[in-house]
Amino acid sequence: MNKSNSQIFVLSLLGVFLITGCATTKAHRADADATSQVTALQAQVQEKDQQIQDLQSQLQGHQDSLSYTTNVSSTPKNAKVRVPGVTLKDVQKALVKAGYDPGPVDGEWGKKTRSAIQKFQRRKNLKADGIVGEKTWSLLNG
Repeated sequence: MNKSNSQIFVLSLLGVFLITGCATTKAHRADADATSQVTALQAQVQEKDQQIQDLQSQLQGHQDSLSYTTNVSSTPKNAKVRVPGVTLKDVQKALVKAGYDPGPVDGEWGKKTRSAIQKFQRRKNLKADGIVGEKTWSLLNG
């Protein structure tokens, strides 16, 4: 090999080495960037998890508060049975026992149940509104 071919060979090797080194450096930089992005995303996920846990705790507190309020408050105005502790199924059973047909004793509000309550109320000289209040229940259950 002559001197000029040797120089070309050495320069070629040097060029290959430099190009390979640059590519490796870029790959290491890309790995470092990906690692830092993953770390940042993991931190964001942990922060969001904490926010979710905080919101769940707040929601549970509100649900507990609502449950307490519902149990303490009076029966709603739109309820068909306005006697605490008395279910529609209890009313239907009492209607059957009193000789009125409320349809199936299933705790479901239907036309037959409403009609049976109103018939009972008319016979007892009560306001025939189909709503079971204290007076209706005391006469029906008595």
